[in-house]
Amino acid sequence: MEDLSKADPLTLLWQHLKDAPKGLLFVRDHQATGFVLPFYCEDAHLAIEVDDDPFRPKDDSARESWQEQHRVDIMQIPPSHILRNASEVADAVLDIATRRKERFAK
Repeated sequence: MEDLSKADPLTLLWQHLKDAPKGLLFVRDHQATGFVLPFYCEDAHLAIEVDDDPFRPKDDSARESWQEQHRVDIMQIPPSHILRNASEVADAVLDIATRRKERFAK
């Protein structure tokens, strides 16, 4: 069994997203205007952040402006969820991304 105390949630999630099926292309460390998105799927207009506190206020008008302009939703996932079951988290992300990609393709 893997020692989760040394596991990096970003690396674990990336192992599942980097070769995403269903025609989805995720990139890591996407450079946006003034900030970096850890994971980004342009076709789905979806970004993923791994964050200990999803309710932490983000006072960043540039980020919010970019998000609105590009119609991107940012999903925040607690690291503990990924450490518990990265495969399940990745499956949920891929399902959401697939639905969003279909919606934006119309």
